[in-house]
Amino acid sequence: MRLTSRSLPRMRFRGQRNSRRMHTFPSSVTIDPEVREAVQANKPVVALESTILTHGIPYPHNLEMAYELNKIIRAEGAVPATIALVKGRPTVGATDEEIEYLCQPPKDGSFIKISRRDMAYAVAHGVTGGTTIAGTMILAHMAGIRVFATGGLGGVHRGSEATMDISADLEELGRTPVAVVSAGAKAILDLDKTFEYLETKGVHVSTFGPKGVNIPAFYSRDSGIPSPFNFETPKQAAAVIHTNSLLQLQSGMLFCIPAPPEYEIPAADINAVIDEAVLSAEQEGIKGKAITPYLLNRILELTGGRSLESNVGFVKNNIKVGASIAKALSEIETQKTYEISPSATSQPAIPATAFAPAAKSVSSPALELNAETSDRADCLVVGAVAVDLTCDLTYGVLEKQSGWIHTSNPGAIHRTPGGVGFNVCLAAAYASSGDATIRMISAVGPEARDLPAVLNLTPTGSPDLSGVLVVEDGRTAQYIAMHDRKGDLIVACADMALVEQLSPAHIKSEFRRAGKSPFWVGVDANLDRVPLSTAILCARQADAKVLLEPTSVARSREILELSDVGVTDVLPNPPTVDVMTPNIFELQGLFTHGRELGLFERQDWWRVIDAIGATTDFQNAITWMARDSGIMEQVVDNGLVQMAVHLLPFIPNLFVKIGELGVISVQLVKESEVRGRMVGPGQLSTGPGFVMWRGTQIAGDPAGDNVCLIVRHHQAHKVPGDIVSVTGAGDSFAGVLLSELVAADKQGIQNTLADVDAISRIVDRAQRASVLTLMSRFAISPDIKNLKE
Repeated sequence: MRLTSRSLPRMRFRGQRNSRRMHTFPSSVTIDPEVREAVQANKPVVALESTILTHGIPYPHNLEMAYELNKIIRAEGAVPATIALVKGRPTVGATDEEIEYLCQPPKDGSFIKISRRDMAYAVAHGVTGGTTIAGTMILAHMAGIRVFATGGLGGVHRGSEATMDISADLEELGRTPVAVVSAGAKAILDLDKTFEYLETKGVHVSTFGPKGVNIPAFYSRDSGIPSPFNFETPKQAAAVIHTNSLLQLQSGMLFCIPAPPEYEIPAADINAVIDEAVLSAEQEGIKGKAITPYLLNRILELTGGRSLESNVGFVKNNIKVGASIAKALSEIETQKTYEISPSATSQPAIPATAFAPAAKSVSSPALELNAETSDRADCLVVGAVAVDLTCDLTYGVLEKQSGWIHTSNPGAIHRTPGGVGFNVCLAAAYASSGDATIRMISAVGPEARDLPAVLNLTPTGSPDLSGVLVVEDGRTAQYIAMHDRKGDLIVACADMALVEQLSPAHIKSEFRRAGKSPFWVGVDANLDRVPLSTAILCARQADAKVLLEPTSVARSREILELSDVGVTDVLPNPPTVDVMTPNIFELQGLFTHGRELGLFERQDWWRVIDAIGATTDFQNAITWMARDSGIMEQVVDNGLVQMAVHLLPFIPNLFVKIGELGVISVQLVKESEVRGRMVGPGQLSTGPGFVMWRGTQIAGDPAGDNVCLIVRHHQAHKVPGDIVSVTGAGDSFAGVLLSELVAADKQGIQNTLADVDAISRIVDRAQRASVLTLMSRFAISPDIKNLKE
């Protein structure tokens, strides 16, 4: 029996070179492309555990059931995502071959059950295993999957007052916002204590059926335990999941589905069997992790296989209901079929913060954005707001650390505003004219409720902070850096969890509030994959351009992986990112990763490269420019321009920071838009620090415009004083660049990026801002407010 979801011609495990990684678990978690695309597009996805395959049902019945469950989910219009660890690689959306591998555990018992406590060990040692409910919830949450359907929940074991045997599933439900659809908790447990424990952990519990239907007892439809809540349609359950996300409660939900009557084993019958199985376990001394599989196997024997038939029957029913709930959730968030009831207490019960408006029901990914809005913003910046602590040692340099790295050192500690996103936003606000609105979208903990005071901000030149959400149980991001006496970074620690996982619902809400008003959106690449993609998609829908500050080599690589979820486009389509401001190391990381992902083998990429059609004349002109500008090593020896040109079909404007040697801009623009004093006739135009190459039309471009490749070296400004800190210099550059682009669009100046003279002036101002920050103890120098044209 084989139900193939996609063509897989050979056995393939995730450790191979063509695997994809997930931001929240770098280099370890693999998400199937179909699953990733579905999550990104807000299509219904249902997570499935794998312990039922590795430890629950014997082969080949487990394999047959695995395929059957996938078939059920697809029949309901959802995407299945079996979760497991395959040879140490956390996998979300196992392939058919991987499922077959999991269903035939080796006789030596090397496949293990993987819960939270086991995961790091299993990954570190390359272990294969089935994920429990807890393990599955963790990986599902990392992948952005919000509905997980299974058989029965773990819980408080009988005699727990002596053994303290309580399943990790209950703890996970209390801290991971995934909805679990099951037949209640396993009947072998102490069900009263299990549901008391869930109440203590703040877990929402609902039972399918009208009010008064009790929580089921796995094999039996009625445990005798009253259900706190009931739901009668998948849409009602989905509304709870949706609202749980809006309120950012950060806890799981349990939706109990009574077994269909035809699969029920009456309570009196099964309880007698369970009592006998428990007695056998006590007599044989079975304890701990071995108790559950022992009891289930013993029950199977005592019921003559009836328990397995029942189990498989209600698992299939749970899966079908789970898929229906996932589909309803997708409809709620894409078609707005659900709004918080006006009579509900959720809005008045949540006090409006000093920053963000009350949460709104949002749709995704298609937001309804008005061209006119009462809450306009010329620019939105999405990313991290943090408190920076900078420790400046009064002695010591990087070359001589041995005498002071294991002890306390005298120095000065400064507390300043920080976070890459906020730095960019603050620099943009400082550099902008008084009538421009630069709004920050981020999140902070309750201790930062009075954010201007916490960040030592003054009203003059400060950005609009109304898009910063207060998360009551969150912790404001912090960055602690230690510098030597020359201002060079020694070591730093970043606690950015709150903003890395910034709520997509909040991002969408803020974009709806701003409507079609933003000209540009700045994005901090420190965001995790889902909020990063959400910000970019929302910017597209608002017809705003995007500037991305890559923040690091690792983070810069992540943006290219968005091609797998249909985000990255190649010219002439609108680009995912219009402008990026990497340093040379980040550019190298982008190029290397693009090659690893096969982006430079795509036919649409080749169409752009063919249209550029640069010859040796262009290459020679670049060499002459580099020699005259004193940047031969960076541009020619290290291949900076060649790497940038490879990336231009995806990111058409790259401003590469090369430290004290300045900035090199490499741009791909339309010939009809190019203007400036250095632009001359002919295919090649050159000037001091300037090369432009005229190409041809991109094949398939309906506009029929030729492309032009522009490379320019922008000389750096000398630092007239002492360098206090390098922190924030790159953010200052990106922020001022962003403000200038916003100002041009706000004034109705079209196609500024193709104006050679305007770009020269803009980059010059951005570099002068960087110099001011290098001499400041602040991450962004307040003197940028006084920066003249």
